[in-house]
Amino acid sequence: MEEEQEDILALFGVPGVGAKTYARLVLRFGTPSGVFGASDKELLDMEGVGPKLVHAIRTYDRKTFVSGQKQLMEKCGAQLLTRISKDYPPLLNKFTSAPPVLFVRGDVSVLSEQSLAFVGTRRPSDYGIIMTRNLTGGAVNAGLCVVSGMAAGIDATAHRTALDHGGKTAAVFGCGVDILYPHENRKLAQDILQKGCLVSHFPMGIEPLRGNFPARNAVIVGLSLGTVVVEAPVKSGALITADLTMRAGRKLFAVPGNATSRTSEGSNGLLTKGAHPVTNIAHILPLIGKTAPNSPNGISSAPPVMQRPLPPGAGGEILKIIEKGPLHIDDICVRLGKPVPEVLYELTSLELEGYVKQNPGKIFERM
Repeated sequence: MEEEQEDILALFGVPGVGAKTYARLVLRFGTPSGVFGASDKELLDMEGVGPKLVHAIRTYDRKTFVSGQKQLMEKCGAQLLTRISKDYPPLLNKFTSAPPVLFVRGDVSVLSEQSLAFVGTRRPSDYGIIMTRNLTGGAVNAGLCVVSGMAAGIDATAHRTALDHGGKTAAVFGCGVDILYPHENRKLAQDILQKGCLVSHFPMGIEPLRGNFPARNAVIVGLSLGTVVVEAPVKSGALITADLTMRAGRKLFAVPGNATSRTSEGSNGLLTKGAHPVTNIAHILPLIGKTAPNSPNGISSAPPVMQRPLPPGAGGEILKIIEKGPLHIDDICVRLGKPVPEVLYELTSLELEGYVKQNPGKIFERM
């Protein structure tokens, strides 16, 4: 890590210095080292800079912080991008308040590709999952990278579908990229590292605190040409992403849902606020300057999920059991010789990874 990068990381690591404050300080004093060298009076003369922040800048042990970050990065194979790095994503870099640093694991070049974001509820309906798969498959077929937030539900479905169709995907974290969160998506995160990347502007070791996710959502928006909201109830975090998309001047799309469904209540509301209604990737591509793919419905002709290699262990055994047709969880447990909680855990993981579908009555079938 070069000295200039260390200075950037050090200033961004000072408690109370977020992306916007960082940008204002550097604009006033020229460089991060200039900020650290400024007098108390010069700092206090800035609007929005109070004694508490000045004290933090003066007393923060930035050398220890930078040293610790470098060790954590080395341990998990992450690298640091600053806004002057050639690999810093150009779409995100257009914003004045873009994060001064990004921590990335995996293929950094993915962040410079044309991308489309997919967001939605953590508890999607079958309709929501189907629409996510269709649209993300079409996006990959059109040469787009799929960006999402790694959460359960729509996010995980979008990431997994992109991988299944041979595409690239970027997962934006609301914590340090050394913390694979949520736990049930650890396997998905490892798979993304093979053909995509994990990215965060939060320093290494930062836990996934609730207040982190709106800022995470802003990075998702900044990386993408547009955002697709598939399903979202009225209090969904996906609506924050939608609002940020409109404020950023990026294209906002929403999948129309059942008018009586709570899961679609928020996303349907976006249609009255200017979001473009979409049910097919061909509705999206012209609006973001992409050519529609030639395959029917804009869906990639890549091998379906059924052709994916079986996962190891109990997951693979379950898939072999239900390969010939849907089965109730009790029947699966009997054939596998394992208790319900253990089998349910495996089935949930398989569902999140796109291997199985759960029907009413806890009946599971192979996708």
